[in-house]
Amino acid sequence: MAATLRFPIGATAANAEGKVSVNVDCHCPDPVGQKFCAGFKSTVDSSPGYQLTDNTRGYGMGVHFSCVDLWQGINDQLAGHMSLVSVAFTIYSDALPGEVYEDSSVFRVGVEAIPEMSRKILAALGQLVAVNSGFFDRMRAAAKASPPAAAPSAQPGAAAPH
Repeated sequence: MAATLRFPIGATAANAEGKVSVNVDCHCPDPVGQKFCAGFKSTVDSSPGYQLTDNTRGYGMGVHFSCVDLWQGINDQLAGHMSLVSVAFTIYSDALPGEVYEDSSVFRVGVEAIPEMSRKILAALGQLVAVNSGFFDRMRAAAKASPPAAAPSAQPGAAAPH
């Protein structure tokens, strides 16, 4: 079963292609957590509605993962097969004092379920983008209203710098 990302056209943010910028932050030292994080980043990167970013400049959504091997220290024979994953979703913007918490969840993921869980987390991200479409509309309008500063140009009749 594939999750489909749906959000209003007006809910996009952050870049010229109309994609929502997504910063994915992973604290996953275990093998399954590392594979899950890489798989989720790949899912975001290949999705039509999102742009994977490595920073929180501008505005967009943050996805923060923290993982731990579910069995390490309990049953070492099963270690490396399943991870306990915590995810926190945030909104970020240069206009905010920091990232703003939106939602969180904790779940288990086995190595064979990484693609399915990545799609489910992407679907949850889509729901949060839709809920916050007004915020993204305001950020996009503010970005359009203040174009990047152009290099100063000499005024006609002004002396050229030496």
